[in-house]
Formats: sequence, structure tokens, C-alpha cells
Amino acid sequence: MRVISTVHKQGWEVYGERWLEGLKFWPKDTEFILYAEGFDLDNPRVECRRIEAVPRAAAFKRRYEHYKAVWWMWDVVRFSNKVFASYDALHDYQGLALWLDADCITYKRIPKGYVEKMLPQGHYLAMYKRIGTSTETGFVIRDCSNPNHCAFMEMWVRWLESDAFKTLPQWCDAYLMDLTVRRFEKEGLIRTHSLSGEFDKDMHPMAKTDIARYIDHLKGNRKTGEFSKENIFRQAA
Repeated sequence: MRVISTVHKQGWEVYGERWLEGLKFWPKDTEFILYAEGFDLDNPRVECRRIEAVPRAAAFKRRYEHYKAVWWMWDVVRFSNKVFASYDALHDYQGLALWLDADCITYKRIPKGYVEKMLPQGHYLAMYKRIGTSTETGFVIRDCSNPNHCAFMEMWVRWLESDAFKTLPQWCDAYLMDLTVRRFEKEGLIRTHSLSGEFDKDMHPMAKTDIARYIDHLKGNRKTGEFSKENIFRQAA
């Protein structure tokens, strides 16, 4: 399985080392690719790529280097990193892939095959869907052997490169992914699976489901804390 993430230098200094330390709990055959912004990482477990060296990401950032977002929902330059890093790492990939945010801290050994089983057979994506708001895209499993994988990735990127995002109420990666999912599902091209279960109305479903036994997503203002207050498994560890 290929695991991808991205992080800027400031974020790495806050939580990156904990993300890196947690990789020891993953099966040894897991492949990790980190798209770093503003720094380099030399670690035998991780292939480090500079997001600045990804041509399409760099071109987009040059076009909008003057833009200053007034709120996170429209911080399109920042959130474009996840879209372009995913495209770069997975467009030509044919295996199983996982997006794992750099503030997702693995704190307990993950059983071999555990994550792979979270994606039901015949489904393209497994993700933490939330009713009334965007999907939680800090943890997304993707079957890149799906026949419509490349087309999906192209559309996700096209929202940015065509400037179509400007017509939307939100410009973050999650909102753009949800739009792409809805279009492909409507055409019957892909199937997706929600990992949220009974917690699909919760803002942090990842902290309430079984994956929280192994991974704690310290998203938002949780980044500097010891653990997510919602994660009862982490508190008991």
C-alpha cells in the first residue's frame, strides 16, 4: 500500500516528527511518500518529494501567489497541495493508496491488512463522510486500479487549473473532492464507502470509530495537544 501526505515547514515543526515517529507502527512493506514544502527530509522510511518541484502545483501557486485568503474555506493555494500531491503520486499508480494527513499520529501497531480491509471490494474510495459538511479528507483509501481512477483525478485537478473553483462556495480540497465524487457516482462510474458509520453527523468521526485505536487525527486546534479529546481509545492508551 502506498501512503501519501504533505506538510509545510511550519506544520512539520509542530507535529511532523510525531507523524514520522508513528510510521514504526505500520507494516514494513508500506510505502510512504511525503510532499514537503519549504524543507527536505532525509529518512530511510519515507520518499520525500518537494511540492515546489511538482510542475502543475508550482504553476498554480505562481498564478495565485498574490492571493490572500480571508478564511480557511477559500485558502485555495494552501489546500491545493493535497490535490496536486495526490495527482502526482497516484495518477499513474495501479495499487491501493491511502492519504494520511501529517497531523494523523499513529500511536499503536496497525495489524497487517487492517487498513486494506476498510475498502470494500468494488468500491473506489473509502472515506469519512459527514452529513451537512464536507468529507473528512485526512484519511482516504483509494483503489487506483479502478478503470475511472485517472478520469477522477483529472477532474479533481481541473477544478483548480480551469479556475472553476471560483464559482463555488468553498475552495478547499475536501469540497472539490465531494463535488467530483457526486458527479462520478451520479454517472455510475464509481462506488464509495463511508467509514463514519453511526458518527456521520459528528465533526470528527475518525476519533469515534475503530481506527482511533491506532491513529489519532490531531486536526485543527488539536495539533499542539497530546490527543483528540474525542478519542477515548487514545486517552486510555
